[in-house]
Amino acid sequence: MKANGRRILVIDDEPAVLRVLGLLLERHGFTVASADNARDGLRLVEKDKFHAILTDIIMPELSGVDFLRELRRHDLDVPVILMTAGPTLDSAIEAIEYGAQQYLLKPVEPDALVQAVGRAAALGELARYKRDAFAKQSRESLPYGDRATLEAVLNQAFGTIHVVFQPVVSMKEQKLIGYEALMRCDEALFASYGALLQAADRIGWRTALERTIYQRIAAACTELPEGALLFVNVHPHDAQEGLLVGGEAPLEPIARSVVLEVSEHASVEQLDAMAGQIDKLRGAGFRIAVDDVGTGAAGLLAFARMAPDFVKLDRTLLAGLDKDADRHRLVRGMYALAREIGVPMIAEAVETAGERDALVKIGAELMQGNLFGKPTGTFAAAIF
Repeated sequence: MKANGRRILVIDDEPAVLRVLGLLLERHGFTVASADNARDGLRLVEKDKFHAILTDIIMPELSGVDFLRELRRHDLDVPVILMTAGPTLDSAIEAIEYGAQQYLLKPVEPDALVQAVGRAAALGELARYKRDAFAKQSRESLPYGDRATLEAVLNQAFGTIHVVFQPVVSMKEQKLIGYEALMRCDEALFASYGALLQAADRIGWRTALERTIYQRIAAACTELPEGALLFVNVHPHDAQEGLLVGGEAPLEPIARSVVLEVSEHASVEQLDAMAGQIDKLRGAGFRIAVDDVGTGAAGLLAFARMAPDFVKLDRTLLAGLDKDADRHRLVRGMYALAREIGVPMIAEAVETAGERDALVKIGAELMQGNLFGKPTGTFAAAIF
């Protein structure tokens, strides 16, 4: 495999080994930089790009595996080959988990080492090409495969999370009643909340993600207009994780202004778990809404378990309501049911004046959508 001057970083705390490895790789056409400890290696990575990295595992201060974990904060693609004279099962497992390209046992045959480095360097170059292609093709693509890379990407994403707010209005009273808080992330790889949540789930960071979002919401609520409600999307498991009540739950201090939205898409088991926490949530001051009504599998079970203060009608049922007689009859029937059980229904994602007018004729009072105001970073006035 041709070296083509590809740049290789070699890290080893034994000077003799470092010198021999450098000479061997240079003889085969690689350009070599070296460091006798992992921290100096990280400094080199911050300054320059390498096609592959060859590092010892057992080193003072920072081990090769620790180096690999830190490396992914700076470079998501460069392949790393770990070497050790004292292999352990734990180090092998960690090496795999954090995306090591290869795990070599010292002493390594020179030809085998050169071949491993050449292959790693070629794969590293390919990974960069693929990453660029993914980013161009789709903002939803998630070009990561190992834990270290995913941790690095998510750490960057967490720093860009912010919240926007969309007005919820009463058409009957022609006034604003509150806002829905919606998460946004400036990391291009996560164009939607679903993509970010999927990534966080893969490494067990979902609770950390939800806490971060709730903290951002709570911090913004110092500007919430007096008397306005704040609708916040939650997952049923959040109530059990202590994210909503108890300890340092970010939203609890503003609970009397918050309506927790639980999606009808949640499973029956998840709704059961949430239902067991309802009294505690209401005791703290929260109100409850069932979101995405009409599209989830839980159906009327959600009403029975949640006893919601509001229900939110999904956009898929409302789109083109003014032009579709069957859709109109269905929505009219759902509003009649909501009135019968005494639960206010909010029509979500109302986009056109025709949809608004058709809803008003049905008897709908509460609405939300770009027609009344797009999501913004402030608590903006509604448009009527």
